[in-house]
Amino acid sequence: ELAENDVAGITLEDQLGAIDTVITGLVWVLNGFAIIALIAAGFGIINTLLMSVQERTREIGLMKAMGMGAGRIFALFSAEAVFIGFLGSAIGALLGILTGTIVSGVLANGILKDLEGLRVLAFDPVQVLLVVLLVMALAFVAGTLPAAKAARQNPIDALRYE
Repeated sequence: ELAENDVAGITLEDQLGAIDTVITGLVWVLNGFAIIALIAAGFGIINTLLMSVQERTREIGLMKAMGMGAGRIFALFSAEAVFIGFLGSAIGALLGILTGTIVSGVLANGILKDLEGLRVLAFDPVQVLLVVLLVMALAFVAGTLPAAKAARQNPIDALRYE
């Protein structure tokens, strides 16, 4: 009927579909940035732990000389890597949720106040927990190289290290 009068019309479903398409595209772009950030974090963890191994060479030599096995030293440095990953992801998730909640509240009570029940940003606790676990797993993988380096050290050479 609209076409007969040379008039175009868009339904609410069409408008919501267009908005949903834009939001989906933004989510993919942000996920790409998140992957890049995870890779950078992995290299940061590797660098931090390699420096830790280098600075603690005499300590590692003393632990080995006192009977600590290579497996326990590997576990010690791996646990340190996982803890770094946990702290980073937990603090990041809490700050992200806090910022998102504030932004959502400002938008829902500001320019979008006419839309009842609108939640601009919603956080699923299960997904947040999965991200924290993913970062911890990435930290473990990133920490295996420095942990293996620490575990392979010769105790005599490590005690002589200056």
